Amino acid sequence: MKKSINLLTSAAAIAVVMGHALVSELAAQPPDLGDIFLSEDNDSFDPGLPIGAAFPGIRALYQGQEITGVGQFMGDRGLAFFAVRSADW
Repeated sequence: MKKSINLLTSAAAIAVVMGHALVSELAAQPPDLGDIFLSEDNDSFDPGLPIGAAFPGIRALYQGQEITGVGQFMGDRGLAFFAVRSADW
């Protein structure tokens, strides 16, 4: 029992010392975040509809019926629509 306590105490002390060394190393060399923000979005990626734009027509099956719009799903506070691309596994 005494060996187990000594082993656990030693392991905890080593963990504290290593943790302190890691924190000290990180504090000594902070990451360079100089260009983390873009002043202008000028790439060719199109993220989708802008805020406030009309939702385009859709064609989907819902409970066995074809739907062509999202109006029936709108509530008093609007609608959250998530589109997830599928993959052919």
